[in-house]
Amino acid sequence: MDKEFKIAIFLVGFLLLISALLLEFLAEIHFLSIPFLLGFLPFSVYLIPYILLSTEQGILNLQKFIFPASWKKFLFPLFLLSIYSIFSIASSTFNPTLFIKLGLWLILPTFLFTKNIIFSELTSSSTPNVGSGDKCSLRDWVGVLLLWLPIEFGALSGFDITFKPGLTIPALPFVAVIQGLYLFRILRNLPQIGYDFLWNFKDLKIAFLALFLLAFSLIPLGTQMGFIQFSFTPPSFGETVKLILGIYFLVAIPEELLFRGLIQNLLFKSFNGKVPWFLVLSTASIIFGFSHWNNFTPADIRYVFLASLAGLGYGFVYFKTGKTTISALVHCGVNFFWAICFPGTQG
Repeated sequence: MDKEFKIAIFLVGFLLLISALLLEFLAEIHFLSIPFLLGFLPFSVYLIPYILLSTEQGILNLQKFIFPASWKKFLFPLFLLSIYSIFSIASSTFNPTLFIKLGLWLILPTFLFTKNIIFSELTSSSTPNVGSGDKCSLRDWVGVLLLWLPIEFGALSGFDITFKPGLTIPALPFVAVIQGLYLFRILRNLPQIGYDFLWNFKDLKIAFLALFLLAFSLIPLGTQMGFIQFSFTPPSFGETVKLILGIYFLVAIPEELLFRGLIQNLLFKSFNGKVPWFLVLSTASIIFGFSHWNNFTPADIRYVFLASLAGLGYGFVYFKTGKTTISALVHCGVNFFWAICFPGTQG
């Protein structure tokens, strides 16, 4: 067991412990009670691959299991679907329509990266390298859209982990990260996704510098545009921990994996050095910005502009460090300060 895998196991244990304490003291869901088990067990099952697939050992172990038999490639997404089925039935929240949507969302992209039906430039592979490594193909972009668009347009809303009526946490961010890693890291073997938790001082220095620069650009711009208004209410320690962990693992990492680890990464591979890096980074940040178009009703172009500017910062951090977990750290910092200082303008 290498250092990276040990760190990941420690992180899983730490997050499970913190989550249990938050449930006990903030939500008053007592350890080993029925509501606790109904929510904590599926949460644990989703959290484990969410973290362990950040390691080379975790990736290789899963690849060894599913290759070369094509049918085995469908076992993992079916396993994720079965977890929803079992625990939603147990908590009386099972939704057959959502079950079908989840099944299609999990299975269709897996089929895309497993079988050579439409995209003849790629062949069905018995090894974990469906694509052509550093080259980008149409299949990659179709895979990104199949992963992203059902989430973007709310087709999978309601996919939650239920502890008791009125108390849920979203399961979709966990499974979206797992599904993205499964498709592009396990099946596609796409390089430079940068999903790991092996950080160094240089990574953190870049992250905090970027956070500082974004704060001193986004806040004056947002204020000048009349989009934000300062209203600070300090949260309690427990609420602060819950907010930071929730933003980082449920918002920042899923978005950074998609927009930086996949979209920005694939854009660089598509242009292959023929376009200046800043233009590629800007394109990815604009896509990120417009993904926030539907966060307000009615849509607000000011939010798109500010999100694009923030995306430029996140993209630069990913470009410099090669780690989506570090760009997610900056993303988390921006969202955290936004939530506590400008609570009326959360998209």
